[in-house]
Order: sequence, then structure tokens, then C-alpha cells
Amino acid sequence: MARIRRVIDDGVSFYEHQIEKDDGITLFRGQACFVSEHAIECNGERIEFEHALIAAGARPRIPAIPGLGEVPYLTSDDLLQATELPDHLVCLGAGAVALEFAQVYRRLGAQVTVVQRGARIASSEDGELSVLLRRYLEEEGVEVITEAAVERAETVAGRPALVLADGRHVVGDKLLVGAGRVPVVDGLGLAEIGIETRPTGVVVDGTLRTTLPHVSAIGDATGGLMFTHVATYEAPIAIANMLDGAGIEADYRVIPRVIFTAPELAGVGLSEERALAAGHEVEVRRFDVGKTGKARALGDRRGRVKFVLDQRSGEILGAHILSRHGADLLPEAMVAMHADTRTLAPLLATIHPHPSLSEAVKIAARDG
Repeated sequence: MARIRRVIDDGVSFYEHQIEKDDGITLFRGQACFVSEHAIECNGERIEFEHALIAAGARPRIPAIPGLGEVPYLTSDDLLQATELPDHLVCLGAGAVALEFAQVYRRLGAQVTVVQRGARIASSEDGELSVLLRRYLEEEGVEVITEAAVERAETVAGRPALVLADGRHVVGDKLLVGAGRVPVVDGLGLAEIGIETRPTGVVVDGTLRTTLPHVSAIGDATGGLMFTHVATYEAPIAIANMLDGAGIEADYRVIPRVIFTAPELAGVGLSEERALAAGHEVEVRRFDVGKTGKARALGDRRGRVKFVLDQRSGEILGAHILSRHGADLLPEAMVAMHADTRTLAPLLATIHPHPSLSEAVKIAARDG
């Protein structure tokens, strides 16, 4: 945990240094609020502007479960500051936050139970690979309970407990609420100056402008895909549109998603299920990562590469990788998705080094 905090602090210090070393940038630390269409107040100081960019981020979402407010629970922010290992960690939810912490705490020696309302974990990702990931987590000793509606939360002998609709009680020493994140839009004075917000975040158009045209918004605050790489993609677009009138529209068709478990579950585009639901005639190509020489050498043969293609055109509709370093393997599929044909042709024409895990990506594309 000390190392984690050092890594985080080093990252924050790096970016603050980049800001502070620039003579043209003034950094204010504190809670800011819009006080007019062209002014912000921070710690009692008024800052006037011609353009503004909202990048207020998000915070953990706390679901409306009866009794949860009276039960001691933790969020991902709290777990990053933990100094003691609980005997039993219960994770509410089965998205990226819950799954990543579940595996970490299990590997550190805690008993871990994941409680998920839906039928499978990682429900936003490809079903075939999410089933594989569940198997891997269970092999490590993580207990996964799916199709488990939570009726209420309560305290049992001083310990947090979830009461399921079927009457079961899931009791642990610590309860992680890992039910996603929500945009930070309150307390910023947005409504008072005419910036529209919804529960999903600040409302923006395709050029990332808010309903107040000289103010733009990016990242988690807009409620889209909540990844750092989305915000860093949007920021230059918003700046170019504000300062240069570029009129660039953000394109979210090829945005990667990653759950940093081990192995990592990385995906882009449509899952097989969503492609079929959208009316595509689908062709699937797949290859098990463990068949590569590099996987055997690493001693980790878990994982699979899967391509979802339009059967008639060959266009890549989605790419999904469950593998060690899965996030690093995904971009070559994304490069092919950006090519003129949007087919596997550029990937198949690329010679992959041996031994490497990336060989699994090419073989999946080639063999089907």
C-alpha cells in the first residue's frame, strides 16, 4: 500500500510540476465554483475568463440500497488508503473496480466474495471472455455470486452484511461498494449560469461544448466512458474548438476499455452479443493465448483473443483480449479498425516477432 501511494503521489507531482513550471499557467488549489458566465471563484479569489473547460471528474456511485447508509462501507478511494488486511472482503458489484480489488485482496490473503445483480461479471464486455475471467478468479479462490439482487444492507455482530432477495446473508469484515462512478456536477454553480446537466453528467454537443458555448467539458464529468485515456483524447479537441474554432467532433467508435485484472480483459467496439443485437451477420475468430510459445515461457497460459467481424464486409466490429498484458495487445487491432478498409488485412500483413504474446492476435485474425 505504501508503494501504491508513492506511485500515485509521483504521478500527481509530475503533472503538477508540468503545470507550475510554465510561466503562463497559474494553479489555484481549492473548491471552485462558477459565479457568472465569465468568472469562477476559488478560495475567495475571483478568476475571470474568456473560455473555461470543466474537467471535474467523478466519484464512487453509492446505490440506493435500504440500510446501506447505516452500514460501514468502503469505496475504491478508501481501499487505496487501507493499512490493514481484512479477513473477509465483500465486493458489491462486478465491474472493473470490484473485480480488480477482489483479485488484489484475494492474492494478499483475504477471503473475498463478489456479489453481482446480473447474470455475469464484467457485463459490459464480451460474454465469452467474461465467463473465462470468472473461472480464473474462482480458481484463485474468489467467491462469485451472480443473479443476486440485494434487498438491504445491515450490520451483523458489528460486521457489514448484504441481505439477498433469496434470504442469504453475505457477511464480511469490510464491504466494498464497487458500483461504478458518477460525474461530479454538483457544487460547481453550473445551473446558475445556464449549463445544463443530467444525472449522467454535463451535457455537451459533438464538439464538447456545453449549453454555454464558451464553456466546454471533458472526461468523467460528461458521463461517457470513464477512462483517463478518453479525457486525454477529448482535451486537445475541446481546446482546438474553443480557441481556434476548429469545429472538430469527437469520435468514440474505437475507444478501448480495460479491466486490469490478471489476466487483463481489454475490449474495443462491439461484443458478439451486441453485434448480433444490432442486426449484423457475425463471423467470430478466436485463438487461445496459451498456445503461443511466449505464454508457455511465462508460465501463464490463460486467455483468449477474439475478433467479431461483419460476415459480409469483413469489417472489424469488435476486438476482445483476455490475456497477460491484454491492454498492450489491443492497440494493433485498433490500428486495423482505423485503416481505410477497417478489416483484418493490415494486421495480417504485419510480421509479428517470435516469441511474443502478440502472435496470438495475428493467429486469431488468421485462423478464425
